[in-house]
Amino acid sequence: MHSQHLLIVIIVGSGTLLYLGKLNSDQNDRNAFINSVQKSLKCRNLRERLLTMSTMKTVDIALFTQGVSELMDCPWRLNLTHRELQRTELWACCNASDKLMVTRQNTNLHQSLIYEAERSNKKLVDQSLWEMLPKSLRWNKKGLLGRCAVVGSGGILNNSSCGEEIDSADYVIRFGLAPINQTVDRYGIDVGIKTDLVSANPSQILNGYRDLQKNPGPLTERLSVYGHAQLYHALHNGRPQNEVVFLHPDYLFDLARFWHNHEEKIKRLSTGLILTSAAMEICEEVHLYGFWPFALDLSQNPVSHHYYDNVGSTAFHSMPEEFLLLLKLHTKGTLQLHLGHC
Repeated sequence: MHSQHLLIVIIVGSGTLLYLGKLNSDQNDRNAFINSVQKSLKCRNLRERLLTMSTMKTVDIALFTQGVSELMDCPWRLNLTHRELQRTELWACCNASDKLMVTRQNTNLHQSLIYEAERSNKKLVDQSLWEMLPKSLRWNKKGLLGRCAVVGSGGILNNSSCGEEIDSADYVIRFGLAPINQTVDRYGIDVGIKTDLVSANPSQILNGYRDLQKNPGPLTERLSVYGHAQLYHALHNGRPQNEVVFLHPDYLFDLARFWHNHEEKIKRLSTGLILTSAAMEICEEVHLYGFWPFALDLSQNPVSHHYYDNVGSTAFHSMPEEFLLLLKLHTKGTLQLHLGHC
């Protein structure tokens, strides 16, 4: 007895061929196929809806997080065209490959650097500052970095078990001296320990370590958990005793202008968006963890602001608007957001 097959062709949208093939007439096969098609259509509609959003100001956060949760259940695929287009645009405007940090290669002794936010203020590169600068960027002679993990500090990382996946990346970026622990505790399980670059805000250094010149020990001890990672510190008059690198103010100014031209709702860029932008230029793959600016997680449960405390941020940055931008980049296949259990 010959088995029966059903030839199925489905056309969606403007003549797009979704599926062409033979399907056994068995009921289970038909149901599985129909469910697969329905999920594909649902995911396509979710992506289209998110890409048309222009702002978060009038959004119902509960409905939005539900949509994000459904999107996270959709398969993510790297889109080489979008990734390379984004890389090219960022390189053309800002050139993190050569200008992300102040180095002896891109800055001269006794040169005056203009602050990115206060263009009337300048910083003289004197001998003491010059001696702190690296000769060149670590990656500009090696080509692109491989798989990069950019680790935010959102409370959504708690109970995520993402630590092992984060530590498997070729290059790991963290922010705000976020705590990690080299023992196998909850922090290590959820956020990992590997660190190649960690940022510190000027206020963290100046307010948290007021007697730094005479007593650098507390800061040195805090930094010790990051191993040999570079410490990014905003260009400032304060001079930590530890070896630091400074983001180049020209890069920051050009990057802010770039994103403001594309996303006018975003105010001053956060460190997260700055270093994610750099990663999109200098890394083969970009994976984001801990980027979540909302009070409820994907299951509508309360979530702390950070994985280590619940101290909120000021309105200085446009965190929901930045998240929408990152979500669109995820939807396009430029980078991948990780928001659930790893």
